[in-house]
Amino acid sequence: MKTDIRNVRTRWINVDKDEEKARLMVELLNQYEFTDHERFSAVTGIDPHEGVNRGEEHYRNCAESHFKVLEETIMKDGKPVMILEDDVEIEPPAWTAEVPIPEDADAIYFGTSHGDRHYEAIDMNNGWLKIKRVFSTHAILHINKEFSRRVIEEGKNHIYNLNRPFDVGIAYSVQPEFNVYAPKVPFFYQADSKNTLNKWEGITRNRLHSKKKFSTRTIGG
Repeated sequence: MKTDIRNVRTRWINVDKDEEKARLMVELLNQYEFTDHERFSAVTGIDPHEGVNRGEEHYRNCAESHFKVLEETIMKDGKPVMILEDDVEIEPPAWTAEVPIPEDADAIYFGTSHGDRHYEAIDMNNGWLKIKRVFSTHAILHINKEFSRRVIEEGKNHIYNLNRPFDVGIAYSVQPEFNVYAPKVPFFYQADSKNTLNKWEGITRNRLHSKKKFSTRTIGG
């Protein structure tokens, strides 16, 4: 059965002062006929650890924004939610409104990143990649409440105990525990035009390098 992702509950994170980004998000999602999207006022004011890398100063605020969205949606009612960040653009050639979500999916990364390039992406021969160790949080559909619970749990551990961005914790500690998928070509990417410091378009717009799913049918014909 196909799911029309335009009708999925969608929350997009936006800092109050970034009014232009908010305007562009409304324009983008309305253009693609999303029916249930709402702005979420981003968490601000949480200081990073001393010596934080330039460009990562807001990593705790970003993480807590995601956690708060999850706590107010799927953690409360168990229903799926797609979280977008306000620097996204949609890749027109990849875009498909109606998609056959795998029955065992706990989450879908409609946006991905090459990150530290230690990721795994297995081609499942059904249009989806099963992923592990994939960074980025700019476009995630949360389906399983338990996945979301672990995102919050491990995310907090990473941002407060390990002083690292929470997408790293999800990639290495949470994704391997669940069935997490991504389309072969990302639907959403982080646009350089919407970022002044971090330029992630090059690693979020290109498709992941994948491997074929192993099958015993390949042995002996």
